[in-house]
Amino acid sequence: MKVAILTAAEIVEMNQMVCLEGGNQHLLYDVGKVESALHSTFYPGVYPFQHGGIARVAGAMSYYLANAHAFYDGNKRTALIASLVFMEANGWELLYPMNSDGTTSLSQTINAAANAGSLSKEQIMDFYDRHKVQMA
Repeated sequence: MKVAILTAAEIVEMNQMVCLEGGNQHLLYDVGKVESALHSTFYPGVYPFQHGGIARVAGAMSYYLANAHAFYDGNKRTALIASLVFMEANGWELLYPMNSDGTTSLSQTINAAANAGSLSKEQIMDFYDRHKVQMA
């Protein structure tokens, strides 16, 4: 199975767009942190990687990128966008519920990904796996 994989340059570009949209300054602390997050996501380099199917890999990607803190601003939003782009590029999407306060369970999951100890990588991967839908 051929899998579309995101590059560090694409992740940096996503963060630039996130910051521009939010009116914030884009500042990359260390591209090595992005590269390390992607290496951890796509290890050992052949599908299905160490994490399993596409949705679980996307969940791991969001966890690793959110925790890398490679950017001054927009780490969680960039992690979320990257994981959704990865899923879409590989024929999947996420369908997740809205909370009564207008937030989504996905935004809560990404926030928890960036707060060490709030949710484990495995719990985030399970969330993605439970809410995946193959695109028609």
